[in-house]
Amino acid sequence: MMSYREVPEWVYFTVLCISICIGAAGIAAYPTNASPVAVLYGVLIAVIFCVPCGIIKAITNIEVPLNVIAEVFGGLWFPGKANDMNFLKIYGYITTSHTLHFAQDLKLAHYAHIPPWVTFNGQIFATLVSSFVSTAILNYQMTKIPGVCTPGQADRFTCPNTNTSFTSTVFWGTLGPKRMFGAGAIYNGLLWSFLAGALLPIPFYLLSKKWKVFRYFHAPVFMFGATFSRAPYNLANVWPAIPVAWLFNYYIKRRYLGWWSKYN
Repeated sequence: MMSYREVPEWVYFTVLCISICIGAAGIAAYPTNASPVAVLYGVLIAVIFCVPCGIIKAITNIEVPLNVIAEVFGGLWFPGKANDMNFLKIYGYITTSHTLHFAQDLKLAHYAHIPPWVTFNGQIFATLVSSFVSTAILNYQMTKIPGVCTPGQADRFTCPNTNTSFTSTVFWGTLGPKRMFGAGAIYNGLLWSFLAGALLPIPFYLLSKKWKVFRYFHAPVFMFGATFSRAPYNLANVWPAIPVAWLFNYYIKRRYLGWWSKYN
């Protein structure tokens, strides 16, 4: 891999600047009723959280999503403005997620001896194409599928995840976190959960010094990442994977390693 040219940092920075400008210009040019500065706030969130989220994913292979944190900040910075909150959430949460996926692809390309420039160009091209394809598919779904995202849709295209996003928009963007979590508000006590989440890994770290089994207990994943991944679905969507994962990645791996290495 040393014989291949790396992609310079200034190239990444140029792509970032161009993307910010296009995003801000799009928000300003179209009747979004939103402020272009939401893009900058969103990218700021991504800059702050890329490294800690990347560390968790590198250790556990689970990505802790940032949409709730982005919604909280978006609701505080743009009170009562649902679209501003949504754009901030997209440019913060999705940018972080795509950054981690790109780093993951670069690592895979390193193992496969693919030049960094090839990976970079492939990602840029795919991103441009998918932007148009995704928009076209969305427009088709919204205009050509009768009753899409409604409870009685004939083909059961009820869009549970999309409806959850809409509810979050109303919850965090229109109502705003201050009304529900501010001083004297009904859910104010839940703010202590942020402190609990920050402190929870410490006892497990100390316990792992004495008992090795606690080295496998990763608090952000067990307590928050795993439970969060279920929403807005139910346990029936998650449970069937557990016995399958145990069978292949524990039972078969321990007894038939050759077969597991080739076919798993």
